[in-house]
Amino acid sequence: MILPYKWRIIGGICLTLCVTMAIMSTRLATPDINPWVLLAYWGLFLVLLLTTLYTAILDFRYTRMRYKMTEREMFHDTFMTPEFRKAIEDAAREKAAPSKNDEN
Repeated sequence: MILPYKWRIIGGICLTLCVTMAIMSTRLATPDINPWVLLAYWGLFLVLLLTTLYTAILDFRYTRMRYKMTEREMFHDTFMTPEFRKAIEDAAREKAAPSKNDEN
């Protein structure tokens, strides 16, 4: 599995290459350029751009997953202690047991 910081590096490199290619495209815009070279150039640009978007989405989903995992862990650390479970069980038993005031 590729680590998240490597995703970010790959995305940053692809984005930098896309920007560089977009800036350098003005030098490529000559009337005597072969259409296949132009197609390959912009095809590579599109692949790099899609790779950048994919890594951004991947990083977003990973960050969201880590947030949920941390949230769940904090919930369990806070509310799933033995003392808290015992307090909940005691409250449930107290609520389930008929009180003396209800009999009258």
